[in-house]
Amino acid sequence: MKQLRIAVVGAGHLGRIHTRLLKPLDGVELVGVVDPLPEARTHIAAEYGVPVFEHQEDLPADIDGAIVATTTEHHYDVGAALLRQGVHLFIEKPISATVEQADELVGLAKSNGRVLQIGHVERFNPAWRAIAARVRRPRYIEASRMSGYTFRSTDIGVVLDLMIHDLDLVLSTVRSEVVEIDAIGSTVFGPHEDMAHAHLRFANGCIANLNTSRTSFYSQRTMQIVTDRVYGSVDFADFSARIVRPSKQVLRGEVDVQAMSVDERERVKHNLFTDMLPVTDLAVEKRNAIQDEQADFLNCIRSGRRPRVCGEQGRYCLSVAEKILERIREAEDLASRFPRRLRVAS
Repeated sequence: MKQLRIAVVGAGHLGRIHTRLLKPLDGVELVGVVDPLPEARTHIAAEYGVPVFEHQEDLPADIDGAIVATTTEHHYDVGAALLRQGVHLFIEKPISATVEQADELVGLAKSNGRVLQIGHVERFNPAWRAIAARVRRPRYIEASRMSGYTFRSTDIGVVLDLMIHDLDLVLSTVRSEVVEIDAIGSTVFGPHEDMAHAHLRFANGCIANLNTSRTSFYSQRTMQIVTDRVYGSVDFADFSARIVRPSKQVLRGEVDVQAMSVDERERVKHNLFTDMLPVTDLAVEKRNAIQDEQADFLNCIRSGRRPRVCGEQGRYCLSVAEKILERIREAEDLASRFPRRLRVAS
């Protein structure tokens, strides 16, 4: 197996995780970690014993790939420079700050024949992998992603910070054109939105509601998916997934609750989720999602195959996120035209 020379750019929260997971891998030489902050370089060098560099230009010239875990505003500049050098690239989500930048990154990767993978890590969440194949052709999706304020990713709002995780899963599952978007948001600390709600309608009729906050007093990372034949539920935080598969009698529309006797109704109530709507807890492997997406990146470099989350998918996800942000701004403009209090004429 070829020894791959990999660098990490960014020594923040995710950069440290990538460094920790990459360093002991067989077949990988972690050539260094880049960060402009002296204290960040000192900390990661002391903790992991890796070479550190102030600028990416200081990296060895013969690296095979790089993981970009900088703030979003630097994704394009760092990524474009590395792709021009012929380096395979893994960029944490979102792919870039704008769709125009994403288009350039995708174009550079294609013209240089390089891998471009985007770090939408929930695609590798073992709970999602357990349920994804069972909820094809969804009709309705409801996602909630709430957390307290972490002081991370403050250069972007909650749509690009958190909602984009669920947006990527929805787009990859529905696989239909988004034809309508409504959204509202609210700023708590600013300057970006800290809470957001988005309503998406797809050409095939599917509806998706995405709820996100990074100033919540409770934590939640869940998704419910309804298809014509199955109801699925995922908890991304505790790595659990379950499905409800209605009985054939229910699917054929043969259950008439109005015609049931009192005894029959009691029997249905007590056995609803074993007979009529049986619930199955899915087996979920204990796996590290970030480690799995790293493995996908390294395998793509070696084999030349397409990554599970490629640059084009990251670009499309960002384009829909930008439309959500546009709707939030439009809603804010509309609200500003009306007084907070309306006087009622006597």
